[in-house]
Amino acid sequence: MDEKNEAPQPEPQPEPEAEAPVEAEQQDQEPLEPEPTQDISPEKKPPSKFVRFLRKALIALAIVAAIFFAGFLTDHFVRYSPLSEELEQAKAELEQANQELSDLEEENDRLTSANQDAEDEIATLEAELTAATANMKFYQVLVDVNTARIELFMEDIESAQAALTDTQDNLEDLLPFIEEVDAELALSLPRRLELIIAGLERDPETGLIDLELFVKDLLELEPLLVVD
Repeated sequence: MDEKNEAPQPEPQPEPEAEAPVEAEQQDQEPLEPEPTQDISPEKKPPSKFVRFLRKALIALAIVAAIFFAGFLTDHFVRYSPLSEELEQAKAELEQANQELSDLEEENDRLTSANQDAEDEIATLEAELTAATANMKFYQVLVDVNTARIELFMEDIESAQAALTDTQDNLEDLLPFIEEVDAELALSLPRRLELIIAGLERDPETGLIDLELFVKDLLELEPLLVVD
């Protein structure tokens, strides 16, 4: 009963906290916004007169260098380009001249060889001509002496003398060839022929014998003098 008669007691309400400290905490937790900073970079100073002069000088120097380089290139192409072409042309002409010189040297060698062959042939022909001349002179002397011997055998002294008219001259031309094979005979034959001609009228019989001996000596010389 007593429990029922007891009136319910109200629950104690929590006391509200003080708002000031809460606001202080919120202020402590919110980040502070940075204050705008002012541009404090120093102002650019204009270049000094020396710097401006140096810049102008460098620009002017660059322009002068460009003009000089352009002039150099122009002078090179104007002056040396034709010289280069002339040099190439001179080289080509030199090569052509060397080729022509080489051709001329080959032609000269060919002509020299041909000339040497011609000289050898001429020498051979001269030797053959000399031999032919010696053969002709020899047989002319032999014919004259043999003709005189026959005429003298026929007792025709005048015809024998006429046959020996040119014999001495022909024998004189033949002597160089006779000397090469028999020097003593070359020395004795002209004297013997002279004595034969001189004694034909005085002693024809002795002259006939001398002519026969003369012909015999000539026939011994024939294989030595006559060349086929």
